[in-house]
Amino acid sequence: MAQQPLWCLGALWLGLGPAAALAQEGLSWELVPASESPTPAPSGSLSWELVPPGQEIDPEAATAASDADDNADPDAGLGPASTRAADLGQPLHLGTALPTARLIGDAQSQLRFAQISADGQGQSRGTGNQNYLARFDFGLTERIMVSGFYASADDPLYNPIAGRNGPVSNLWEVGGAGLRVQVARSGPWQWAIDGSLEQFTVGSGCGGADNCSTAGGPNMFNTSGRKVFTRNLVGSLALPLSWQASRQLALTLTPGVSLLPATQGSGQGGAGTFYGTNVSIGGGFSWRPIQELNLISSAVLPLGPGANSFNSNLTFARVPVLTAGLNIAVNRRIALEGALTNGFGATPATALLTLPSTNRLLLSAGLRWTPDEPDTPQGPLSRRQRSYAIGGLSVNTAWVPPSGTWQLSANGDSRGNGLGLVGWSASNIFQFDISGGVFNNVQPASALVTTYASNGGFNVRFGGKLVSFSQLRGAPWSGGGRISLGRAWGGTNQGYLYAEFMQTWEANNWLALNLTPKLAFSGIGTPWGFGLSANIQLGPALQLIPEANLVASDWSSSNGTLALRWLASRATYLDLYASSAAGLLDLGTLLPSQQLRVGLKLSVLL
Repeated sequence: MAQQPLWCLGALWLGLGPAAALAQEGLSWELVPASESPTPAPSGSLSWELVPPGQEIDPEAATAASDADDNADPDAGLGPASTRAADLGQPLHLGTALPTARLIGDAQSQLRFAQISADGQGQSRGTGNQNYLARFDFGLTERIMVSGFYASADDPLYNPIAGRNGPVSNLWEVGGAGLRVQVARSGPWQWAIDGSLEQFTVGSGCGGADNCSTAGGPNMFNTSGRKVFTRNLVGSLALPLSWQASRQLALTLTPGVSLLPATQGSGQGGAGTFYGTNVSIGGGFSWRPIQELNLISSAVLPLGPGANSFNSNLTFARVPVLTAGLNIAVNRRIALEGALTNGFGATPATALLTLPSTNRLLLSAGLRWTPDEPDTPQGPLSRRQRSYAIGGLSVNTAWVPPSGTWQLSANGDSRGNGLGLVGWSASNIFQFDISGGVFNNVQPASALVTTYASNGGFNVRFGGKLVSFSQLRGAPWSGGGRISLGRAWGGTNQGYLYAEFMQTWEANNWLALNLTPKLAFSGIGTPWGFGLSANIQLGPALQLIPEANLVASDWSSSNGTLALRWLASRATYLDLYASSAAGLLDLGTLLPSQQLRVGLKLSVLL
C-alpha cells in the first residue's frame, strides 16, 4: 500500500476506523482470510491487529501518561505532574530572617500569608502581640525574582516601660518591594543578591484603630506624654550562598545588612534610641525526608553597630535570631508553614527584630499558594455534594467548592444579626474566605459577648479552609480544618483566633454526618466544644440539617440549630433556620442566645 498522509494514521489512532480514516483517499478495507494471513512479523518489528470496539486508545491520555513517565520524579508523592525544583530544593527563606539563593520558576508566582504571635500574655489583650504578613513573589526570568510585601503589627508593647504611666501603644506598618538576582549557579551551588526597599511606619503612643490620628499617650522614645509617628525609608541587602548537598539536604550561608534608623521622635518631643544599622551573618539548612515535608532551621547573628532587641528599661542589645520549623506540602499548589522563633519582624529589613520590649519565643504560622502548580485532581461534584461544599450553618463540613469557584453567603435573623461570607477556592482542597457582619441582642451578656458580639459591633475575619483527605479520593471519610482571625471593630477593637477541625462522612446518597471540634482563643477565655450535625435528603431539592454545638468549656453555652435547605439550582441554596446560637459566625457558634433566632441564609456559587 502506498504511504498515506499522517492525518490518516492519526484518525486510526483516534479509533475512527479505517473506513472513516481513509475514505477521502478512495481506499477500501476488507478482512484477510485466515488462510491468506501473512507470516507473523519477526520479534522486535511492528505487528498490526484489529482493536475490538470499545478498547480504542485515547491519544490525549496516552500522551499525558507518556509525558509523565518521561519526567516523573521516582519518589514524587504530590500528584500527577512532574516534580519541579520548587518541590526539591530549599524554600525561598529559612525563617523570615534568612533568605536563600533559590528563586521560583520563570513566570511563576507565589503568594504567602503568615502570622507571628506571642503567647497572649503581656500588656496586649485579646490574642496578644501579633505581626501579620502578606508577600507576593514573581519570577521575571530564571535568574530574577521580584517581590512585594506588607506587614502590620499594632498591639501595645508586651512589657510595661519603666517611667511610663500605663501600657505603651505601638504601631509597626511595613510595605515594600524586593529583588533577588541569581548571579552565579554551578551544579549544586547557587549565589544570589537579595535586596529590598521599604517604608517602615513607626507609631509609639498611638496605633490600632486610630492609626495615630489622635493625640495619643505615653511613648517609648521620650517623656512628652504624646505620640511619636514617623515614616522611615529603610532597606536591606543580603548575599545568600546555597548548596544542595544532597537530594534531601540543602545548606545556606547568608551575610547581610539591615538599614534601620538609629533614633525616632526628633521634633516630636525629643529623639530616642531605635535599632540602627545591623550587619549580620546567618546560616541554616532544610532537610526533606519525604517529598511532602521540609524541616528547616536557621540562626542569624547581628554584628552591629546597631541593635535588634530592647527590654522594658529601653536597654537595646544584639541577640541571635533562631528559627526551627517545618513546611508541609499538602499538594503542589498549597503548603503550610509552622515555626518557633524569636524573630518578630516579617519583612527583609525588619526580620532581625525581636518582639518589642522583650526577647522571647514566638510562634509563626503561614500558608503558601503557588497558583501555577497542578492541583489535586477531583471529579465533578453532584448537586448534593455541592451543598456539602458550602458548609452547614453553625457546624462546618470538610468539603470546599471546586477550584476557581466563588462562594457568596449572607444571613439575617429575627434578633438583628446580619452576617456574611465571601470565599474563593484556590484549589480543590483549599478555600480562602473573608467573613463578618454585626451581632445584635445577644443575651445573656458575658465578657466574651461584650468584647466580641456587642450590639452593632462590626466583625471582620479572614480565614482559610483546608481539606486534608476526602472520600472523593478514596478515604473512608473527609477531614480538614479551618482557621480564622480578625477583630470586633466599634468599641473594643479586640481580636481572637478561631479554629475548627471538620470530619464529614457521606454515608449514602441521602445522609451525611459531621463531627467538628472547635475553639476560640482570646485573652478573655478559650471556649471550646464539639459541633455535631447531619444532612438528610428529603427530596430532590430539599435537605433537613439538624445541628448541635456542645460547649465543653461551659455546658450552659451549648446550643442548637435546625434548618431546611432548598437547593434552588446547582448554584443557589436557601436555608430557613431556627437557632439558639448567638450567631452563625465563628465564636458566635460557641455562645448561647436566650431567645430563639429565626432567619434566612442565602448561598450562591459562581
